Amino acid sequence: MMRFLRNLLIAIGGIAIAVAALILEGETLESMIFPIDTVPVIDFATLERGPAPNQYLLCPESVCSTQTEGVAPVFNVAVTKLQAAWDKMIAEQPRVQVLRRDITNQQIDYVQRTRLLRFPDLVTVRFLPVDDTHATIAIYSRSIYGEGDFGVNRARVEEWLAKLKMQIE
Repeated sequence: MMRFLRNLLIAIGGIAIAVAALILEGETLESMIFPIDTVPVIDFATLERGPAPNQYLLCPESVCSTQTEGVAPVFNVAVTKLQAAWDKMIAEQPRVQVLRRDITNQQIDYVQRTRLLRFPDLVTVRFLPVDDTHATIAIYSRSIYGEGDFGVNRARVEEWLAKLKMQIE
């Protein structure tokens, strides 16, 4: 029995050292187990969605040609104020990391990992001016792994938009 416990402790210690080494090298265990490969640049005008239900898309009618879950809201602020409110809101969200910003800062790709298992979900947001004092947003949230998402992508988009509206008001 003592030999078993000693071997078990040695194995656990080895695993702990390996995990610590990975973290110190800049790689996390979650990114090794559930990696994010190349993130494609989303063009909302030509976006073609796959058949999997683990995605959620809101888009202005004039921008997306594919089926959406609804029309994106129009905000009573200029596009620059919408972007600033979004940045403030997103900074408060857990486990969110910016993957890419386009040069104009109008389109941003994020990853948000799930709370328990750390599955990565991708979210692409595009800020669109309607006129000088109004702006809207296209937002596409999707899971990388699995077929279903238990409504997580929809809930994320709806929660983020509700928080965005509170930032603006």
